[in-house]
Amino acid sequence: MPFKKYKSLRLNEYDYSQPGAYFVTICVKYRKNLFGSIENERMKLNVPGKIAFDDIAEIAAHYENVSIGEFIVMPNHVHMIIFIYELRGGRQAVPPTDKDNTYLRQVMPPAGSTRLPDIVGSYKSGVTRKIRKIKEFQDFQWQRYYFDHIVRSEKGLEKITDYIKLNPSMWNEDIENLLYLKSLKENERRMKAETVYRNLFIQ
Repeated sequence: MPFKKYKSLRLNEYDYSQPGAYFVTICVKYRKNLFGSIENERMKLNVPGKIAFDDIAEIAAHYENVSIGEFIVMPNHVHMIIFIYELRGGRQAVPPTDKDNTYLRQVMPPAGSTRLPDIVGSYKSGVTRKIRKIKEFQDFQWQRYYFDHIVRSEKGLEKITDYIKLNPSMWNEDIENLLYLKSLKENERRMKAETVYRNLFIQ
């Protein structure tokens, strides 16, 4: 599979509590389609899928300096844009990728820094706990690692937002679609993944 170890794509020297926008992808273990299905180029969520969706929508409620941009739950993975803000004098600063005051709001300074791995880890744990309460999904697991990309420009943010919105319509050739991946040779899988990310992350 392309990019088997998402962890290898992380920047070890980067401070993931820095203000900014982050594109995050988290996959179900073995890329099993446990969140629903694509019908007429639209995602139809099942019960676990709705849990995964609702918990993304609630992430910002748990952090004073975090908000969620575009996101989607696909059959076997989720995409989301996570904004982490700098707090100055009890007020959130606009992240580098935002040009207006959409995300400004009054808050109390946090007790400590908010790190992207903590946000993702908390989300994964919460979804796992809830889904495992469903009898048919008691063995639910996420893939251990996740993919993240630091969004560095307004143009980059727009491209990734569009990609997330159009993801269901591209499912038949999605690099996380196990059925599609099985139809490709290993070098074709790698080339496909490299092409997708190269085009998506040109900023």
